[in-house]
Amino acid sequence: MTGLPLDAVFRLAWPDLSDEDANACRTEYRAIYDETVIPATRLFAGARETLAAIHAAGIPQATVTGKRAADCERILRGLEIEDDIDLYLGGDSVPVDRHKPAPDLALLAIARLGVRAERTAVVGDTLIDMQMGRSAGAHTIQVLWGYERTAVAEADETVATWDALRARILTG
Repeated sequence: MTGLPLDAVFRLAWPDLSDEDANACRTEYRAIYDETVIPATRLFAGARETLAAIHAAGIPQATVTGKRAADCERILRGLEIEDDIDLYLGGDSVPVDRHKPAPDLALLAIARLGVRAERTAVVGDTLIDMQMGRSAGAHTIQVLWGYERTAVAEADETVATWDALRARILTG
């Protein structure tokens, strides 16, 4: 369910959920998320150094998430890595029916960064991330320390450490 819009997650759990109840669930979820999840979010060891090295090399970086863009930006500011990320896109950056695994978020990032899809790496930790990247025509790199810890077929390659990811991105 990671990467899906909240309403889709709620409807997987409760298929008969009314629109009114879905709205109430979304409101309560976001309040809890704001109060507990955002302040508790921490970087994986090695993430800060990898993002800084990629930024220093002049390689544009975007964060593309199913979360709202404003939540993403607040998290990155709280982690003090917002200066290394050139673009933040959230699930609210595309139409509701065009979330991951549709390619729209990746394609929007590619367009806004002014890069070519075939020279883009979509790095993620879920099957949905890999499907989105592939659909956008990008190279997909699955990291094995996040949500899914075994390789998925849709990944063009996998990496098991931040050092390996950094080396892979910096050597193109």
